[in-house]
Amino acid sequence: MKTQKIYFFLCIAALFLSGISCNSTDDEEITYTISESVRVTSFSLAANDSVLANLDTVFFTIDLNGGQIFNADSLPVGTDVSALIANISFDNVAQAKIIMDRGDATKNDTIDYLASPTDSIDFTSKVSLVVTAQNGVTEKWYSLKVNVHQMDPDSLYWNAPFGVKPLPCGEGVAVTAQKAVYFKGKAYSFIESNSTCTVYATDDPYAGEWTSQPLSAFTPNVQSAQATDDALYMLDQSGVLYRSEDGANWTATGQSFYSLVGSWKSRVLGVVLDNGVYKHDCYPRPEGFTPYPVPENFPITGSSQMVTFVSEYDLNTPQSIMIGGRTANNSLTGATWGYDGEAWAQLAGSIKPCEGALLFPYFTFTTNQYWITTQYTSWIVIGGRTADGASNSVYVSVNNGNTWTAAPESLAMPSYINPRAFASVLVIGSDFSASQKASPLWRFMPVRQVAGMATTRANDDYKIPYIYIFGGENNSGTVYNQIWRGAIGRLRYPPIP
Repeated sequence: MKTQKIYFFLCIAALFLSGISCNSTDDEEITYTISESVRVTSFSLAANDSVLANLDTVFFTIDLNGGQIFNADSLPVGTDVSALIANISFDNVAQAKIIMDRGDATKNDTIDYLASPTDSIDFTSKVSLVVTAQNGVTEKWYSLKVNVHQMDPDSLYWNAPFGVKPLPCGEGVAVTAQKAVYFKGKAYSFIESNSTCTVYATDDPYAGEWTSQPLSAFTPNVQSAQATDDALYMLDQSGVLYRSEDGANWTATGQSFYSLVGSWKSRVLGVVLDNGVYKHDCYPRPEGFTPYPVPENFPITGSSQMVTFVSEYDLNTPQSIMIGGRTANNSLTGATWGYDGEAWAQLAGSIKPCEGALLFPYFTFTTNQYWITTQYTSWIVIGGRTADGASNSVYVSVNNGNTWTAAPESLAMPSYINPRAFASVLVIGSDFSASQKASPLWRFMPVRQVAGMATTRANDDYKIPYIYIFGGENNSGTVYNQIWRGAIGRLRYPPIP
């Protein structure tokens, strides 16, 4: 009997608690949050091999603050973007419309993206994406751009034939010798004309504002001019070495050379002829240094300019390289030689034997099948005079001269630039903004102004590394009174604003 009473009271308690629970639920007020988000969480193009392989792997930047969605690495020249499908993800929004503005109200079009996500979009028009939040009030406009290169971005472009500039001596002047070097932020151009040598200097060869000074302290061998970290050097016609810190005032060093081949830090490097033996020498000589014989295959004249680089593994020991030239037995060589401050060494890489080749450091690029672009610090060799005459060949090395390969067609020299040897080549950065305002005579082939290149530098800080080729000789030794300017296409694109 007691058991039945206990069971009865437990049932009454359960019913009482159940009633309390139900009343509590009925009394509570249930609230829902209405989203104000207008965020685009992802954007890509749908695969379409008939347009471009791996189109769906192209990366797009979503700038939520600026309201821009774009591909920083533009698609190849000629890609058809007039009918592409986009895969777009959002937070839980109420509406997303794509507006295509073709500049004519009768041809404009609008897509309700949430209702028709597979409708194609014409990205040749001005495309906007308007997103409305769940609250029906908050709205965000995005600019959608699918950037396409208007030229091969990895091609080396030169100012058009009508835009070639004369050397700083002026148009129509017959030049018998010239050499240009870069020293302490200035380009120095040494020009011999009418048996007179003049040194010209400027901060920017593009601007064409040169100062000039006759060089009358000695009779120079113009082609021997070299620049070290702290001075300019040049031989006179008898081989005496002269030094200057400003290009105008020169003093004899008391040392003589057969030829100068380059520089390393504040040291000028050359060859001396000692009792019929060609030897390595330098100025100033380090303590204990004694000239020593050059190897049989070392170029005593005619090598390219010497270029210095610093390895990321040894920042304290710059390396200098040069290529080509003539050996002591008057044979042409295509070998690459390096100098580390203590000794010379022949590197494994070589090109077709020549003299007077143009060697300079630059950048080259490769783009893989997924449209990821990789930049390489590279060495480029242009021209020179082979046994067959002046050449317009181009070689590239991405391993500091240890191997050289014939450059792709994108880096080939144009037919309107005559083959040449013994030209000077300088790579000088020019402000992006200044480049855009320059004289039309110096403008390159048209380049689309792409809003999103993969750089975050401001326009005012971005410098375009221009290649300047000064002078050079044809097969008969006549000096071209010309300055050409070039750059790889993608290096001329404006950075992200």
